[in-house]
Amino acid sequence: MRQHGKFLAAALLLFSAYAGMQNSAAQSLVPNGGFESGISGWSIFVPDESQGKNCKFDVVSTEPHSGTNCVRLQSDDFARYAIGAGSSFPVQPGEHYRVSIWIRADAAALIRPKTSGMPPAAGPVIRLLLRGAGSDTAGGHLFIGMGNTVARDTPSEWSAPLPKDWTKIEAVVEIPPGADTAFPSLFCWWTNGTLYADDFEIEKIAAPTASASTPPNAPTP
Repeated sequence: MRQHGKFLAAALLLFSAYAGMQNSAAQSLVPNGGFESGISGWSIFVPDESQGKNCKFDVVSTEPHSGTNCVRLQSDDFARYAIGAGSSFPVQPGEHYRVSIWIRADAAALIRPKTSGMPPAAGPVIRLLLRGAGSDTAGGHLFIGMGNTVARDTPSEWSAPLPKDWTKIEAVVEIPPGADTAFPSLFCWWTNGTLYADDFEIEKIAAPTASASTPPNAPTP
């Protein structure tokens, strides 16, 4: 009887742990954000100015941040390109979301240095493309970048070396007026070489933290 009780307690403990993991995963609004299902749901977007620079992505098992896989993004020259989750989620103005991803770069990966007449580089950046009533929202999209910066319309400039160890990009953002849908993606904003990303998560929260928020006065494009 005592052995049966121990077995039942252990089974309940395992079930609770599994349920907790499932609930945690279900909270994220980025499907397959850990890339454990390969590239399922993900696709690449390469703007005209970066065509011909061999921008590509795949999923590898090379030192993931967690689990067994992570995504690898590559280009043969300084390029701006993105991978999208192939999904969207409904939003309302004033809602708050915690957005995060883990990234690292190969030793040879570079971010484009400041160049006169060229747009600034930002490195790896999360973009939330915001739409409202079928059109892009006024004020531009939301960008969460290196140093946990939050910006509208264009990402914040970043010129420091890319991190070679797993580094978390994380911020809390507030949905601006006029938005009813958000489309998450990960950009490489003028990088050259190989970067890795893992554990891309977006979670709706009840209230913002004091660490970061959407800029109150966003520029109008």
